[in-house]
Amino acid sequence: MRRLLIIEDDKEKIKRLLEFQGQHDIVVKESFQAGVSELKNNHKIYDFLILDMTIPLWEKGNNDLGGNYEQFGGEKVLREMKRRKLYTPTILFTMFDVFPTQDGNITFGKVDTLFKKEFSDFYIGAVLFSSEDDSWMEELSKLMGE
Repeated sequence: MRRLLIIEDDKEKIKRLLEFQGQHDIVVKESFQAGVSELKNNHKIYDFLILDMTIPLWEKGNNDLGGNYEQFGGEKVLREMKRRKLYTPTILFTMFDVFPTQDGNITFGKVDTLFKKEFSDFYIGAVLFSSEDDSWMEELSKLMGE
């Protein structure tokens, strides 16, 4: 049994991941702050981190809607991991194949290529999630060496 940390806020994606990877010991964090805090305290216990690209900066409280969505929140997590040497094998898990930036759009493939260069100590690859198609499961299994 593997230990997985998932940093993801989309309930449907979390549900599908838990159904698919349910045989493993899984911890879910739904924001940048909660995810980085968990990594700082426990990164050595996890076999893999499954990381969304677009996440809120902090968890939802009882009276709020969650905070400040960060389009490249996943990248911020990766930068924090690199800075602190929190080298948990990481897989980007997103449903967006294009990310708008100030300089124009960046594709899913380009993001994956850039991250493989910049975070080569721990970044494994990226999986494109789709609710209509289960091919992401095969891709995720391949990256996890299952």
